[in-house]
Amino acid sequence: MSLALTLRRSAGGVDVVIEGTGATPVLQQGRNGNSWAGQLTTSSPAVLRYGAQNLSLPEAGIQSISLQGSGSTYQIQVVPLPGLPLARPVIGADGRNLVISFSTVPQLSSQSARPDLRTPGTVPQATYAPALQPRAVAPPLGDMAVGSMVLRNRGFINLKGEPVSMTVRNAPAREVLMALAERGGYGFVFVNGTDRDGKPLDAALTQGAPVSISFHGEKFSRAFNSVLLSAGLQARLEGNLIVVGPNVLGQSFGTQLSKVYRLNQASASSAADYLASMGASITKVSVITNSTQTGTAQASQVAGGTTTTQTETQRISTTETYGAAIGPLKGLTGTTDSRLQTITLVGDPLVIAVAENYLRQLDLRQRQVALSVRILDINLQNDLSISNSFAFRYGNNFIVNDNGRLIGAWGDRLPPTSVQPAGQFSTLAGGASAAKPEYAQLSTTNPITGVTTTTLGVLPPLAPAPVNPGSAYDVNSFYNLLNAAITSSSTKLLASPTLILTDNPESITGGASAGVGSVQSGGAILGQASIGRERANESFVTVGNQVIVSYSASNSGGSGTGSNVITCTPSFGTSGLVFGARVLRIDDNGYVTFNLSPAISATTSTQNVVGCGPINILSVRRLDSGSVRVRDGQTLILTGVISDLSAQVSTKWPILGDLPLIGQFFRSSGSTREKRELVIMVTPRIINDTEGGTYGYGFQPASTESRQMMGSSQGSL
Repeated sequence: MSLALTLRRSAGGVDVVIEGTGATPVLQQGRNGNSWAGQLTTSSPAVLRYGAQNLSLPEAGIQSISLQGSGSTYQIQVVPLPGLPLARPVIGADGRNLVISFSTVPQLSSQSARPDLRTPGTVPQATYAPALQPRAVAPPLGDMAVGSMVLRNRGFINLKGEPVSMTVRNAPAREVLMALAERGGYGFVFVNGTDRDGKPLDAALTQGAPVSISFHGEKFSRAFNSVLLSAGLQARLEGNLIVVGPNVLGQSFGTQLSKVYRLNQASASSAADYLASMGASITKVSVITNSTQTGTAQASQVAGGTTTTQTETQRISTTETYGAAIGPLKGLTGTTDSRLQTITLVGDPLVIAVAENYLRQLDLRQRQVALSVRILDINLQNDLSISNSFAFRYGNNFIVNDNGRLIGAWGDRLPPTSVQPAGQFSTLAGGASAAKPEYAQLSTTNPITGVTTTTLGVLPPLAPAPVNPGSAYDVNSFYNLLNAAITSSSTKLLASPTLILTDNPESITGGASAGVGSVQSGGAILGQASIGRERANESFVTVGNQVIVSYSASNSGGSGTGSNVITCTPSFGTSGLVFGARVLRIDDNGYVTFNLSPAISATTSTQNVVGCGPINILSVRRLDSGSVRVRDGQTLILTGVISDLSAQVSTKWPILGDLPLIGQFFRSSGSTREKRELVIMVTPRIINDTEGGTYGYGFQPASTESRQMMGSSQGSL
């Protein structure tokens, strides 16, 4: 069967014909951006008649149509011209060929128009409405790395002998195998099996299950292996001797091979676990730590007594052997060394060769990605304030408009207050102010005799009454002050870090999680954690100031000391930018799946904690993206984190401040408009390290000094 790609033009589209597909072709289709992709599966293997084909039809709006593949699987891709849509095709078959029909938009070779200035209009353009999806369409399939290996069946032994004709029912397997070995001229040895601890197995497991067979002219080798399969036993051929038993594949008269592998990328422990799941017997050394406390607990001790608690630590080293009961590596033993990341294998040379192929496919370099991040915090602020103040005096009357507040004074003196009671002020001629002498009866009582004496005394003079402030201004005068201001400001916080990460989710020893609000939970203070992250596929960037956000108060005074000492332990937070990223997967098709968690915080106010001190109240804007899949080189833009603040304040006279036109002279108004938006742009670029990495990935120095330093350092390299 041979396949070929041909094109047919129709009135409203293009027919892509795959010749030679047969009667039952299977086509899976999907979208890959603006292009259409399909995977064709034939009922039997075929070949491409003309090899991989790539055709083009620009007059129909199609840039390229390609057909490639081998065996029973082939890929078809249709790419339209830039800016042109591609409708969903109609799939059909005529029993021999597969027909994929696309409806296309006719392309105009030339287009002209004479505009009429008196009649506005537009030049006609081609329009297209995308077709509705008739059914759910699966995402397009991608390529994946495949490692293939052919495994020889170690349980099948190749024997020579005359054809066998035999019929038995529920016969012991050992007796049947011995009879077949004698008939073929082979020696026979049956080996009783042992478990992993060296103890003999149960007799029922050792002898194998009873067999019921019926052969008529069957090949000797197939007959012998059929009995082994029916009884659940294993066999090895050593020269002319057949060794049979429940687990004899790992036992041999010949020499065994031992190899030590030092791994580069994978850990020795994970590689050993993989080999154990394939049937190998892996031995590891584990250390068990036991801690025992003896003596009186501190909570149960007498006040002022000495501590009698003692802690004894005991470490016990044990060996553990584990492995699957079945698998292609049955009979292989191994152990690991964590210092050099080596794994040692001992066993049959053929089995070690199979295990070595597995290790080669496991010890691959993990992909790395450089996340180029640009974070913009845009602040737009617009303040408007209008205030009018005036004062005028006529006679002894003084009226003031203080930014919309009415202040009036009539007369040359201000009225009494609560400190200066009424009736204690007098107005003298000439505008002078003095206090009238007041008389009062004073009573005193002798504490011994109990006699009360009453005398008439003079009260001390009171302070003079406050003078009308209008007396400092000229009579029948008017004063005015107008303030109007419009303030506009815009600020931008820009951070553009480049994070290089892998998709390795292993935990980091001594790492700590990085939070947004508190740096103590994030390990941003040196000494709290060796690395400020928990896993190898995470990275964090923190830019800002450390401020106190809370206090933890504790009473350190004893009950019998008579003192009460309060200790305040501050907790710090980041006022600035905190950005976290985690790479989940870097696949073979150039897609990167990652999580983002950027946050910007700023101090908006402060509060005082009694006994400790002031704390800062942080305003936080945070965005958690979830799992995002972006192709290599594409840019993901995250926006919508908007904070919009609008405030208006107005102070005015009653009634007069509400009048049109002239009311603006009797009021003061101000408005504040603040808008903040957080924009994050992330561009992943998969690092190709097949021929060596590139230093300074994506770095562009901003200053002249940085460019000179980078140029000199690269020149020295």
